[in-house]
Amino acid sequence: MEAMTETYTLLAVCTGNICRSPAMDRLLAHELGSEPGITVGSAGTHAHVGDDMEAQMKDRLVEYGADTENFEAQQLEPALVRSADLVLTATRGHVRDILADVPESGQKVFTLREFVRLLDSLDPTARAEALESSQTVAGKLAALLPLVADQRDQTQSPTAQDDVVDPYMMPEDVFDESFAQVREPITTLRETLRG
Repeated sequence: MEAMTETYTLLAVCTGNICRSPAMDRLLAHELGSEPGITVGSAGTHAHVGDDMEAQMKDRLVEYGADTENFEAQQLEPALVRSADLVLTATRGHVRDILADVPESGQKVFTLREFVRLLDSLDPTARAEALESSQTVAGKLAALLPLVADQRDQTQSPTAQDDVVDPYMMPEDVFDESFAQVREPITTLRETLRG
């Protein structure tokens, strides 16, 4: 039986920290946060500091069954990036912004959709070995991260398909699309980690 001495921290990032990253934050917490040794948070590169998440995104999270209470947008700071084990962003632009400020974090910063796409494209044997190396979700993520980072170095660059559309001040159907673009990869991630 392995002992996790540290918490594995997932950080979700978007622009305002009121639409996409709160959805990522609360869905990751809903799907993985009950696991021991996992913490989830979020921040924005240009955050609406102190604001609650947008009501349209909150409605979709509530309908899904995720917790929406006690949310406050916060500004992304380099210290948050450095203290996170895995940073998942809404878009490639957010990845570029983070790497401009914290260049040493390159091996742990991905768009959410890119991370799950790369995870799915790993060699099945290597992925299975990483998943079997730990009984905990935190341990599995720690084992998979270097494989996913190596996979990124060997495959196509991220494209617009790896971005989550920004629904801020947009119609309901754009919120539907944005929420689906967050929900689907997180569901896949949960299925992979819980196997």
